[in-house]
Amino acid sequence: MNTKEITDPAAGVVSWEKEITILSNPLILKQMLIVVAGSGFFMAFILTIIFTATGDYRDIPVMLLVSLLTAAGLGLLLLIVTLIFFRNKLRVRFTIDDTGVLWQTIDNRSKTAARLALIAGILGRSPAAAGAGALSASREKEFVHWKEVDSATFNRRQKIITLRNSWRPVMMLVCLPDNYDQIATLIKSKSGELVMAKKASKRAPALAIFRTALVTIASMPLFMLSAYPFELDIFMPLILFLFALATVWLIPLFGWVVIASAIILAVQITVSGFSEFYYLYGADQAAFVLAYPALAFLVFYARAYLRGEIRSLLMEE
Repeated sequence: MNTKEITDPAAGVVSWEKEITILSNPLILKQMLIVVAGSGFFMAFILTIIFTATGDYRDIPVMLLVSLLTAAGLGLLLLIVTLIFFRNKLRVRFTIDDTGVLWQTIDNRSKTAARLALIAGILGRSPAAAGAGALSASREKEFVHWKEVDSATFNRRQKIITLRNSWRPVMMLVCLPDNYDQIATLIKSKSGELVMAKKASKRAPALAIFRTALVTIASMPLFMLSAYPFELDIFMPLILFLFALATVWLIPLFGWVVIASAIILAVQITVSGFSEFYYLYGADQAAFVLAYPALAFLVFYARAYLRGEIRSLLMEE
């Protein structure tokens, strides 16, 4: 049996189970495309910044092709896993009550895949695989409070209701053929009754892009120092840059990594730089001098996120 509905009117709870066909669900397909395209774009963005800062301009076209092929490979891998392992299906339980909406993955194949990815990543020392498994496991159960919902879109043909905050989808409800109208009415009534406790600015994505540009500009002198003749190890500037971006877009706790990386870099630059300063050319000397205010800016920015003076985009709602 692919569907099941459980209701408890006395408790104000509506719950149902639904087997979702993954590749025919428009919202899931859209999210998969965003993941694939976003991964390729992010890879191209990071490598372009590094190659530009180090002066390796001729390698940029090859890098863009590699990023495109990597994204295509990721898309193919997602398709294979969806068709072979998940058999293009995912079983989910939805629960609505007076506090909000709960999504629970009850498909054993999905749970097993998440745990295997986590274990394989740890044993194989692969942060990407371990992180993907941990993320998948953490999203087996998700709850959205009504105060986080800004609007809803309704697709009667697909029997899908998408809950949104002020700038992105936060939950997808796939209804049964015979309970869609009931759930749609319930969602509309909740949207009308509740006063929003918080609303993210609709400018939040634009602000995040602007802050990304500031972080990128501040990181450029650090990448420039990784080129000849200074030859600073590129690993630490890359870690700082990636975690600074994660602080802007994801959660402020990554700011601690930014601060720690900045301190380490300041020591490395000081120890290596002053002995080499008089042997550097003008552009290299400028990068060395600019590295200090750049690190100070990144520390200041990370501290502002950690103190709650600036909110990461994911935490806006």
